[in-house]
Amino acid sequence: MQRALLLLIALFSFDAVKSNLEQYNLFRKANRQAQAGQYAPAVRQYRQLLDRYPAGLLRCEASFNLACAEYGMKHYRRSAELFATLPPGNAALSKTAGYNQGNALAMEAFRSRKGAGQEALLGRALAFYRRALLDNPQNADARINYEIVLRAMQRHQTPPPPAPAPQGGGSPEGNGQDGGGAVSRLILENARQEEARAMRKYFKPLPSKPSERNQPDW
Repeated sequence: MQRALLLLIALFSFDAVKSNLEQYNLFRKANRQAQAGQYAPAVRQYRQLLDRYPAGLLRCEASFNLACAEYGMKHYRRSAELFATLPPGNAALSKTAGYNQGNALAMEAFRSRKGAGQEALLGRALAFYRRALLDNPQNADARINYEIVLRAMQRHQTPPPPAPAPQGGGSPEGNGQDGGGAVSRLILENARQEEARAMRKYFKPLPSKPSERNQPDW
């Protein structure tokens, strides 16, 4: 009886190790594809991993990186939904997911038509940035994005910026998606360009007088 029990434990341990190894290999393959910008195959790999191992050890990290890959494909609504339903298991990713959800909602708003729906998306993004700032007042990215989204809501001018990568990553090797301050920099640069266009439109320089054109500069 004892020998049979030991055999069962050994078989169970072997199956567990094999399962964990398969999960890890799928996860690494998906990460490599995402880092190479191959978001569509990465999405398929992450979904295959989650479907095959719904209670696996990497479900939180895989879900987070899946949301990042969807974001890379400009599927902002889907990305926001995935960040909102991130499984428990990684406290750091859970906090970052809220900030990234704000980014996804803001990007969806920037490419939407002006109206109540766009304002609602911006308002939700603003709430996530505010939550991120309450959690960490030193979060410069959240502070910049908060100000830009607030300005967009007040001015009702939301030109569509390029789609950057979100912040954070779920790879145990540090190979997850990591956009850092890309969202802030691109949105801020877009806002600066919009202000420059407005300045050129409304504050054109006065033409010089004919008598002053060929005068020496002394």
